[in-house]
Amino acid sequence: MKVLTLDLIDKSILCNRAKANETIKLTSTNTRRKKSRTRSKGEVIALNEISISRWKKAVESGKIVSLGERVFYYDYN
Repeated sequence: MKVLTLDLIDKSILCNRAKANETIKLTSTNTRRKKSRTRSKGEVIALNEISISRWKKAVESGKIVSLGERVFYYDYN
């Protein structure tokens, strides 16, 4: 069984840190990866119907008021 001390581990980390950082910089990309799946047609239709019904309910209850053609006031309380 090999015995390691914390001093040996620290020295190993210090020796390999520059190489590890360089490898990380070379392999990583700056762009954010987007993880998503495409929605099925039925799921899209269902979500659209839910959104429309929630919008109509908010308008009927007075939480959304039209201030102009493209301007709305939403009372989120």
